[in-house]
Amino acid sequence: MSPVHTITTTLLAVCGLAHSDILIDQIGGSDGGSLSGDVYGSMRLAPAPAFPLDLGAIDDIHLESAADLEAIEFVLDGWYNFAGPDDVLAWEVNIYTDLAAAASNLAGDLLHQTASPVVVDSWEGPGWLIRLPVNISLSAGTYFLSAIMTNPYPSNGWVGVATSDLGNDSAWQVSPDGDYVFSPLIETTDNLAYRVLGTPVPAPASGVLLTIPLLWAHRARGRCRLAKTRRT
Repeated sequence: MSPVHTITTTLLAVCGLAHSDILIDQIGGSDGGSLSGDVYGSMRLAPAPAFPLDLGAIDDIHLESAADLEAIEFVLDGWYNFAGPDDVLAWEVNIYTDLAAAASNLAGDLLHQTASPVVVDSWEGPGWLIRLPVNISLSAGTYFLSAIMTNPYPSNGWVGVATSDLGNDSAWQVSPDGDYVFSPLIETTDNLAYRVLGTPVPAPASGVLLTIPLLWAHRARGRCRLAKTRRT
């Protein structure tokens, strides 16, 4: 298992995103046309209540190849007094090795990172498009992702991640210790509006190319042996 990364980033971290690729996209166009109208709560209440109520909006992500992840984007929305991102106290990104890890602890076992948010101005759909810088390298495979906000309740209501029509129709509402009917989790047929930005890691050179220096070395050794034989 890879080590846990706990990192704090700033707005300056987004400066290098100009050449990032979209590795996974469950958000779609900037008009919000791919959103499906629901919101999954994903928050830590502040001040913390006497009993745990933290919950996360979690979706699976699949990387076709190894990649350096540079940012997570998601569509933020909420209900019951939610006025927007300005009053959110803290932002975090979590990446889990599997669903069991998420169901046992909302802090990701692969990545648990706090970040300064960037509100993407080009977004024209419902809610707010939020970008959170990250810094982690992952190999090809399937992982699980959450963005969780620390939010003042009840003054800023409930906050979470919007749903969309893009994805594999599988997402989870998770609360390992929460007093909810779905604790520790419930699976649904929704998709969460997450997007993963980063840079694919080039694959190693092909085996054919790697054999060229080995073949040359083998022939060179053969010539050395033949030269010794002739000298004797």
